[in-house]
Amino acid sequence: MTDLATYTDGMTACQRAAFAGAIRDRMHVISGPAGTGKTFVIARLVRYFEDRGLRVVLTAPTGKAAKRLEQVTGKRAQTIHRLLGFDGKVFLRGPDDPIPADVVISDETSMVDVPLAYHLFRAIDLASTRVILTGDAAQLPPVGPGNILRDVIRERLVPTTILDEVVRQAGALRHNSLEILNGRMVGMRASDAATPDWRVIPRFDDPDDLLNYLLHLYQSVLAEKLGYDLLRDVQVLVPQRKGVVGVENLNIALQAVAQKKVFGRDIEPVRANRRPRLYPGDKVIQVRNDYTLDVMNGHVGYVVDADERVGRWIVDFEDRGQVEVDDKHIANVVLAYACTVHKYQGSEVPCAISIFHSSQSFMLHRNLAYTAVTRARKQAVILGDSTGIQRAVRVHRADDRITLLSVLEAA
Repeated sequence: MTDLATYTDGMTACQRAAFAGAIRDRMHVISGPAGTGKTFVIARLVRYFEDRGLRVVLTAPTGKAAKRLEQVTGKRAQTIHRLLGFDGKVFLRGPDDPIPADVVISDETSMVDVPLAYHLFRAIDLASTRVILTGDAAQLPPVGPGNILRDVIRERLVPTTILDEVVRQAGALRHNSLEILNGRMVGMRASDAATPDWRVIPRFDDPDDLLNYLLHLYQSVLAEKLGYDLLRDVQVLVPQRKGVVGVENLNIALQAVAQKKVFGRDIEPVRANRRPRLYPGDKVIQVRNDYTLDVMNGHVGYVVDADERVGRWIVDFEDRGQVEVDDKHIANVVLAYACTVHKYQGSEVPCAISIFHSSQSFMLHRNLAYTAVTRARKQAVILGDSTGIQRAVRVHRADDRITLLSVLEAA
């Protein structure tokens, strides 16, 4: 048998503890903030188990998260819905047809709500299958009911290792992201050392000024000075849909800039209360599971061809390939130059531009801010006013989700 040190070489002490726990326990949780090396440990665990001839199944709640898990491990990963054979009505896998695996590793478990967790565990034969749950409990809770990962950790229901050391190679981006959980936004004070991967600009009291600055970044900075592909390397993240710096208004403005700059196309103005037209090249996102097209909620894509006259669009989804969408299904495909933080959770992009403005103050809190900036793989840019940015890191929203897991200890 290969020496265990072969698999733990280069790990921190905490990562080694997580690795040891995962191969010792029938069920183990590995959690910790961004930059602590959760996916690094997963990749080593996959290698360890497969070297021993064990069948490993990798899964995540979204297509984007599954794709990233696949890239890190070099092994196929599926969404939980696809793994369970969900056909839009029922889950085909269950106690009578469990997942054929010796080890199931579920990543981004913070996004898994109670109903999905129920169906996942019904389809795992716990007598013969090891389960490893990974994720960052400090991120936003699931859109659906419950907060499985947080409750499992807090109530100590499963052996757990918390990775609490940001690895050296993670850089200032990860260290500064972690400071948000301590109630501090690095870069707000003149004494904070500037770093290339972290920029905070809190001077926009007027949201229109913020919008104009964002358009300036797209027109003259992101591609020319920073070398980013405006469509594939940059993502704008905001708390809500409405308002001057809400998703809907930003998408209309950014679509016009991107279409002109990247494709030389002048597009028609969008009439009030009307859905923007989709043009070839547009960045889009699926906003509802579509089992007819086999495209899931949160899948990002790019319009290849658009013909409104015949009601036909071709969209190249990153996790699915080219899909023909007719006028019955196109309503579920919307512009994605800007997205809500909730919608983009589980995804990463080289440059994430987060907007924290007091005009959306009721939506701002620490977990949302942390989730937003940790979508950045290379550079985080934070835009807003000082009031909005400070609120985003100081407000620690009370989590009033009451579930059976969260009251087990009291019972």
